[in-house]
Amino acid sequence: MARKSTKASLPPPQQPVEISTSDRDALIGAYKAGLIMAWKRDPERGYRLTFAGPRDEYVEVPKLTGYLGRLKATA
Repeated sequence: MARKSTKASLPPPQQPVEISTSDRDALIGAYKAGLIMAWKRDPERGYRLTFAGPRDEYVEVPKLTGYLGRLKATA
């Protein structure tokens, strides 16, 4: 008699991480200004900002607006 295989159950989907309106506005402004290419909210590390080329940086949530301000000042 053939054995019946068991399937591994999938983990439950993660809850989406909320992005505040002020953070979203700052990120959109930086994107439109060409300072960043993309961003993603990481629940453990903050925001992952993608720049032109192979460079990504993680920025903590409370430090995001200051970081983007410094990027804008140096550009």
